[in-house]
Amino acid sequence: MSIKRKIIISSGLLLVTLAVWILVLIPKTGQILETIFLDVGQGDSILIKTPQNQSILIDGGPNNKVLEKLGKYIFSLPKKIDVVILTHPHADHVTGLIEVLKRYNVGLIVINGVYLKTDNYNQFLNAAKNNGAKVLIAEAGEAIHFGKDLEFDIIAAPGAGATNDNNANETSIVGKLIYKDFSIMFMGDAPAKIENKIMAYGEGLKSDILKIGHHGSKYSSFMNFLSAVAPKAGIIEVAEKNIYNLPSPAALSRFAMSGINIFETGKKGDIKILSDGFTASIFTEH
Repeated sequence: MSIKRKIIISSGLLLVTLAVWILVLIPKTGQILETIFLDVGQGDSILIKTPQNQSILIDGGPNNKVLEKLGKYIFSLPKKIDVVILTHPHADHVTGLIEVLKRYNVGLIVINGVYLKTDNYNQFLNAAKNNGAKVLIAEAGEAIHFGKDLEFDIIAAPGAGATNDNNANETSIVGKLIYKDFSIMFMGDAPAKIENKIMAYGEGLKSDILKIGHHGSKYSSFMNFLSAVAPKAGIIEVAEKNIYNLPSPAALSRFAMSGINIFETGKKGDIKILSDGFTASIFTEH
């Protein structure tokens, strides 16, 4: 694992040294980690609210529906999000973030470092520049720390270069959110090629919850990877009726054989997971 960088964000100062990324904000009371898989149609968007009252948004979905969702869960004025993570630049992950960056004050934007030549991604980059947020390129082996007991470990990220529409899924940031003894693995749209690559993490892949890769595609979530992660439940962000026929029967069969309870946003609406770091509860809208 590579040497990690330490980036401390406090009082508007940016300090870079060796170690890990640490987001330092004024701690507030509360011990519950809240992770909400937003029902934004055929795309990914996840809002995380930390026990220290920090907010993390992973992807923004395929349209502006994310704005309505954020309005339900973020009440701060002025509107702010501490960290925005774009897993990769496909339209069903990046489009909603364009307006989010125009309407919310953002402390840190994390991207995978690749460039996809599309209007949506160019608009996102312009919105990021105009927002004034710090922009960091993720690297595997780094971590973002949100206080003593909560961190987001970056398991996979390509780093730099150009990509095309066919290969962009392979550039997905894969991350593991760890709160005390509880963890969630976020796969973006990573296919089997990336699953096999990160098998080198061994026991470090084990997670209580798995955000299923690529909306339940047959090209992700293979048995060896599912066995390594060994999640108790899996979340699929997908529209109930979509032209891709996702989640695929092949993937659903593998989940069933692995004994993983599956929750789909298209069927259940917003899916909320609350954890005190030791136990967790899953709540659905429908």
